[in-house]
Amino acid sequence: MRLIAHRGGRGFGTDNSLEAMEKAARAGVRVIETDVRSTADGRLVICHDGTVWGHIVGRTTYAELQKHSPERPLLRDVLERLAGWVSFNIEIKEAPAREVAAALDLYGIALDTVVTSFDWDIIEEYGKTCPGALTGHLYRMPYGWDKKLHRTLDVGGGIIAPYFNSIDRGLVEKAHGLGLTVYAWTVNDPHDFRKLHAWGVDAIITDRYLDMKEVLAGLESAPQPAQSV
Repeated sequence: MRLIAHRGGRGFGTDNSLEAMEKAARAGVRVIETDVRSTADGRLVICHDGTVWGHIVGRTTYAELQKHSPERPLLRDVLERLAGWVSFNIEIKEAPAREVAAALDLYGIALDTVVTSFDWDIIEEYGKTCPGALTGHLYRMPYGWDKKLHRTLDVGGGIIAPYFNSIDRGLVEKAHGLGLTVYAWTVNDPHDFRKLHAWGVDAIITDRYLDMKEVLAGLESAPQPAQSV
């Protein structure tokens, strides 16, 4: 199972800040999930929420955002400091997929970076812009998952990324049967982690990376049941 640190190393510092990401990397985190939006002046900024101190990100210039939240980096800044040190799972919130792909390609990691979104059009556009890239669909509610699986395949995705409480064993088995990988978010409880691990979930996104790493180590070191002959 792959472990991914949520919101740019949440738990290591301010969400989606360079400081938190670098601290996470130094602590042994190897995959960081982060969020990208486009500002009014077309800058690709690392930002989870659509507003910052009452300012709508897509209608505000990056210089103005910096006045209210100076710790908020650009995607370029993150890649300059961390590309090659950690891997990324980029969630495109509201930004042109082509521009995100170009930024990742500039650092030679476009094909090594997982790109996800709640927006089907973004997933499809990114896949067309960067053939061979691993893309996936995020969703929260459990209903209609069979259609979600097939729609993910239709837009060229290889991952489904449901909210952890929307997952059951049947979903994981069906997804794997279709050749899809399952990422679960956001998993912070050891009991939930163990259940998802037992079902064969491929990756979890967590706010408690180091705690979940210990749980995973315990599961992997546990004696395996004897196989019947």
